[in-house]
Amino acid sequence: MKSLFTSICPWRPTRLALVSLAFSLTGSALIGIAIILVGDFDETEMRVLGTAGALAGFSVLSLPSIFHLEKARYTYLTWTGISASLVFLAMLLFVIWGENAIGGEAFMKTLASVGVVAFATNHICLMLIATPTKFFISICQRATILIIGTVGVLILIAIWTEDMPEMMVRFFGALGVLDALGTITVPILVRMFRTR
Repeated sequence: MKSLFTSICPWRPTRLALVSLAFSLTGSALIGIAIILVGDFDETEMRVLGTAGALAGFSVLSLPSIFHLEKARYTYLTWTGISASLVFLAMLLFVIWGENAIGGEAFMKTLASVGVVAFATNHICLMLIATPTKFFISICQRATILIIGTVGVLILIAIWTEDMPEMMVRFFGALGVLDALGTITVPILVRMFRTR
């Protein structure tokens, strides 16, 4: 079944994102080389380089959500990931190009919070790309998704309270290790136990 998005846009969103990524990375590299070889390292050159880097980062960050958008899966999660990524990019560009227009601590906390939501949502979308066929692997995938969400919430609490007790820091560290473990092992297990 085709999604509404696919019927409106005949091109594949993942292909567009990959092309954007390739152009962003190529542009960043060329700009970086030009700045290093002949540039003055002035403020405008640094802003242009930062903008190219932000666009490349956005392309990489939003790929998992765009993948699910194309497949018409996890609609709310997908749109949350894309929206958070776009807002994060817009805020970064505002920081890069704004002439001392940053709204202080509240703006930076909001920027960090939107970044956490964008990263966590797209990380969850990345984990959902793998489709496990074994119950145990599916449990591992769901546990990793729960851990990603918990880590995101803990980071948001730390951003806004500016305080994290030592026990919470230890708990956060343990969850980070489990997050990395699940992120690496679930796709490997899905590949190993794939039915032919």
